[in-house]
Amino acid sequence: MGMFIVIEGIDGAGKSTQAKLLAEWFEERGHEVVLTKEPTDTAFGKLIRKLVLTGGKEGIIDGARISHEAEALLFAADRAEHVAKLIKPSVEAGKIVISDRYFYSSLAYQWARGLDLEWLIDLNRFAIRPDLVILLDLPVKESMKRINGRSIKTEFDKIAELQKRVRENYLKLAERFPEMRIVNALASVEDIHNDIVALVEHELLKK
Repeated sequence: MGMFIVIEGIDGAGKSTQAKLLAEWFEERGHEVVLTKEPTDTAFGKLIRKLVLTGGKEGIIDGARISHEAEALLFAADRAEHVAKLIKPSVEAGKIVISDRYFYSSLAYQWARGLDLEWLIDLNRFAIRPDLVILLDLPVKESMKRINGRSIKTEFDKIAELQKRVRENYLKLAERFPEMRIVNALASVEDIHNDIVALVEHELLKK
């Protein structure tokens, strides 16, 4: 049986970088790794990514052109494909699956956008639980500074107040879900990676 690890956090926290570094760390130790993300590269994921990233005429996830419930259902549909076609089979095949975002993102963001948390949890009930979730915690001020340096800004990135609510929600979720561990994302890339490796070794490899 393999392992399933998720990297979470607000925009700009360094999730993609740390997911890649952790994948390399496992590969160096002889493990077969599947590095993935949400939204995915499936048809559903590409649709969501297009709607979120392009903005303007095509971007409908702005709180006006699509209901928050429809948005949540889109993300859940993408996740259902992700779990059934990639995550579950890979873990059962003994691989290490590392995902940049998972259903905790939907809970944190869509809860911040006014949806009921319990409804969101029920909606994602099909999603298998990871062995470990690393929450990269970053102050919103630093998040906005990092985001402003990007060439592409998602609809989510543009709203500092939303990021603040999302960060608060992530910290609340960390109290609710025992698989979540918090790592300070203000540290250097190397220090964050070392903290994540220490958690992986302590929480997963020594069991």
